[in-house]
Order: sequence, then structure tokens, then C-alpha cells
Amino acid sequence: MEVHHHPHVPTHAKPWKEYLLEGLMIFVAVTLGYGAENVREHYVETKKALISAKNLYVDVINDSIGYANTIKSRDKQDSCFEIINAYYNNNELDKEIPSVYAAHSYMTRRILYQMNSLALDEVKNSGTLKFLESDELKATIQRYASLGSGLKLREQREFSYIDKMLDPISINNFKFNFLRVGGDNFKIDSNKIVITIPVPDNLKMIKKDQLDWDNYIAILGMLQTIRESTNTSYILKTQAQCHALLTLLRNYLIKHDALENNH
Repeated sequence: MEVHHHPHVPTHAKPWKEYLLEGLMIFVAVTLGYGAENVREHYVETKKALISAKNLYVDVINDSIGYANTIKSRDKQDSCFEIINAYYNNNELDKEIPSVYAAHSYMTRRILYQMNSLALDEVKNSGTLKFLESDELKATIQRYASLGSGLKLREQREFSYIDKMLDPISINNFKFNFLRVGGDNFKIDSNKIVITIPVPDNLKMIKKDQLDWDNYIAILGMLQTIRESTNTSYILKTQAQCHALLTLLRNYLIKHDALENNH
């Protein structure tokens, strides 16, 4: 005859303190797990932000060089205009045709550096910005980024003016072969344009009788005015903000021991 043993089922309820303790342990475990996940996520995102800051630092260094080179080149364009304008005022343009070629070639170049936007957009649009541990750095990044659209608008303004007003003169009144090389082969010495390559003996203005020097100088003068406005209101301001951002990024990377030795 088989004997069946029934499992023991407690018939008495657990003390309420035991339920409370179990609930508390579960709550603590869940909280600790959630907290650990948050810490891990914050650590990962902070590391990503540091990598983004390093990439941005490289771009801003290149921006700084770009603005400096742009200003140097545009200063040379300014000097070319002043020299050509002086020739005009002294009725000497006809005697300085090689200089007119060189100056015209250089003045009609599209020279306006645009900031690198790849790393900047990544920092702004990926949510990385909030994980940078410096409110001043965040604000400076945003201020710098906001200047990019202004530079693009000025580029359109200047280049469109050259397209419409000066390119037709380049095509109709200058011999292309020397115009093409003239802007790369001269220097400015004692407020004079000095050509550093041989000048063709027969170099002249095409359709000279149709070229209105008064109108030509007025067109160049207007371009000069546009450039001066761009320099003062856009390039120099963007360059100053670039330098401020560069300093903050460098200090941030040094603080987090993330600055490459070659910088």
C-alpha cells in the first residue's frame, strides 16, 4: 500500500516586515541597476563628446589658418585697388597695362574662406553638446556656428557681383593668356605692382576704345566697398570667435588629457 506525501503548504501568512524587506530589496536592486546603466551611458556619451571635441578642435585650427590666409589675400586685393586707383587719378593707366592685368586678375579672384561644418554640425545635431562639461564652451560653439550663414551670404554677394560686373570685362577687354598667369606672378613694392615674369611686347587692352576707364574704376571701387563691409562685419568677427573657441577647446582637451601631442 503506497503512502502519498503531500507537500507542506504553509497556512500562516508572512509577517508584514518580511514583505516590506523583500520589496525594499527589489526596489534597491532595480534602482542600483538603473543607476548603473545611467552612469555607464553618461560615461559613454561623455567619451563620445570628448572625441567630437577633438574633431572640432582640428577643424577650428584649420578655420583659424583659413581666415588668416583669407585676410592676407584680401589685403593684397585692397592694395591692388589702391594702386590701380592711383594710376587712374594720375592718368597713368594707359602706361601701366601689365600692372592692370596683374591687379585685375588678382582682384577678381573669389577669396572668402568658409568654416568647416562637418564636426560642428555633428556636435550640434547629435546631442553631443549637452555632454560637454563646460557651459562656456557650449555657448561659444553655438555662437561660432551661428556665424557660418553670414559668411555664406557674403560669399554669394561678392561672387555674384564679380560674376555680373567684372567677368564680362575680363572676357571682352583682357588677353586671356597673360591675364591667367598675371595674378600669380607679381609683388607689391613701394606701392607699385612689379611683374615677376616676362611681359609680352604687344600686351594691350582689347577693344580699348570701348573700355570706359571711369566705369571700370567705379566697378572696382564698388567691389572694394563690398569687400570692406565683409571684412569688418563678417570675417574679422568670425575670426575672433574662432580664436575664442580654439582657446576653450584646447583648455578643455588639456583638462581631460585628450590633447594630441602634435597640437
